Amino acid sequence: MNELWYKLKFAIQDDIEQLTAKHKTQNAADVLNETIKEAEQQTKAVGKLLERQRILRDEVTKELLEAEQLTEKRTEQLSLAEATGDEALIHYAKDEAEAYRRRRDELRSLEVETTESMIALERRFESMKHKVKDMQVRRLKLMGEENAKRANSRMDRIFSADLEPSSDEPGNRATTKDDDIASMRRRLEDLTAEEATIEKIV
Repeated sequence: MNELWYKLKFAIQDDIEQLTAKHKTQNAADVLNETIKEAEQQTKAVGKLLERQRILRDEVTKELLEAEQLTEKRTEQLSLAEATGDEALIHYAKDEAEAYRRRRDELRSLEVETTESMIALERRFESMKHKVKDMQVRRLKLMGEENAKRANSRMDRIFSADLEPSSDEPGNRATTKDDDIASMRRRLEDLTAEEATIEKIV
């Protein structure tokens, strides 16, 4: 009876602990999983933006190369126009050469700015990917800790269990009392038998 009681007690404790541990684990795991999922999505989105930044930088470099070539060409044309002495032609060639120089200088600054921005983004992107990996490792660590905690808790209950019925338990006291009554009855019967024997002898 006592063994059945302990088994029932363990079963109830185990159910309660499983529900509690599962709830806590799910809460922690769910929050972490949601965070990781969002981080992975953001990492993917940033990766696409970074690729667009590379394409933009390449486009700027291409435009700069063209602007440099045209600036050089317009500068040569200005020299030729100045050699003719035609003021109108000289004025036009000068304006063209100046326009291409301005565009070239602006593209040079833009290329430097775009390249620096891209390098900074790439560094942050690498840090972002490392952060996501760290969170994934943290998830594995959390799962391992929870599994170990539950396993240890179950083993602790078995190691600390006292399956022997206690001497002060009601069931045990009742058994002892029954034994005492039976002993008293036997003693009374023995005395009765002895008395009957004496009476026969007398």
